[in-house]
Amino acid sequence: MQLGMPPAGNRQIFNYMGPVKKTDFRLVVKTISAFIMLTFLAQLALSLGTLLYGANLVVPDILDTWSGFTLFIVVPVMVDLFTISGYVLLSYYMFLVFAIFVSCVWIFLTSFQRFKNELTMKAKSREHSALFDTVGLLFATVFFSAIIGLIVNPSPEDLPSTDSVSEMLFVLANASVWEEIAVRVLFIGLPLVLVDLARRERQKYWYSYAIGGGMSIGTPETILIVVSSLIFGVGHFTGGWGAWKILPATVGGIAFGYLFLKFGIAASIMMHFGTDYLSMPSEVTGSTALLILTGIGILVWLGVGAGFFVYYTTRILEFLTGRTFFGPKPEIYPQPWGFPPAYPYTQTQQYPPQAPSGAWQQPPGAPQYQPGPYSHPVQSWFTDGYVCPACGFAQARWVNGRFQCMRCGRLS
Repeated sequence: MQLGMPPAGNRQIFNYMGPVKKTDFRLVVKTISAFIMLTFLAQLALSLGTLLYGANLVVPDILDTWSGFTLFIVVPVMVDLFTISGYVLLSYYMFLVFAIFVSCVWIFLTSFQRFKNELTMKAKSREHSALFDTVGLLFATVFFSAIIGLIVNPSPEDLPSTDSVSEMLFVLANASVWEEIAVRVLFIGLPLVLVDLARRERQKYWYSYAIGGGMSIGTPETILIVVSSLIFGVGHFTGGWGAWKILPATVGGIAFGYLFLKFGIAASIMMHFGTDYLSMPSEVTGSTALLILTGIGILVWLGVGAGFFVYYTTRILEFLTGRTFFGPKPEIYPQPWGFPPAYPYTQTQQYPPQAPSGAWQQPPGAPQYQPGPYSHPVQSWFTDGYVCPACGFAQARWVNGRFQCMRCGRLS
């Protein structure tokens, strides 16, 4: 005889069953989204190829044409630090290319297994790999920027301009790396050193303050994300964009800050590069077919981005309010043969409650259950003391060594 369960001879009328397993609609949507992300990863591979090929265009201009490049910080006005040129500038450009390539490869390799689970509906609906979150946030922010652009319809004077394709390749690569260092590290990572000293805590790894990753997000971290994002947004305006760019850049900064804290600067660099280099493969190659494919891809990513924007906005509201919206429903066990269906119980009813007229009745000739000697107490159906902690119902059944409420299915 198994301890804690009725004897085998009396167990047949209970017909114990497991939970009803239904396909979670959210997992279906997540899997479809992950497959759509594969198309963007193909685009990202083209962008990386363009970055590497573009060195043939950028290097000669650095050595022969450009007088120099000035590094800056944003506070939120642009403050020039120093100017580099010649082989120093060439070395800096090689650093940018290396940092972007390593960041993308690192995120892909470290999150490949979890992303594979997301492709095969094996992942949890509210837990994402670094690759899924990075691309999902990219879709969401690109969608938001597109909506703002359609509403504002900025003039050419509100857009920065470059003199050549090589200069565009360099400037966008610099933005992907240097802006993440000058904003995320300077205004999130380093201030967290002071915050942790004040609260007498420290991150698990000391280098997390410089490269991010593995950090929990509380009130101080949230404030730093918001402040750094505002600086990032205003910095685009002072750097040559129109005022319309402040809002989408600020929203993008929130995504970059979240990725920096959770997955590290590699994720924010990857998202920044993937956003800025979307059109560069067709710009460099001049291929009409590639331009058309990129345009079709952007339309698909904008459609998916609308869903991701709603999803991440909902998660932000959950974080700020402490409530869960559209949360997973509890597992409901099927009604076994031989037990009455649940019926409403209120405090004004007689306790223990009496079954209403027309409720379940014992089938004629069915064997009567006689409890045997158990190592764990088992309550009867009209219990003498059981009250569901979730809904207050006083009727339960025995499932795998635990009580299950017959109204809401809560196991206790």
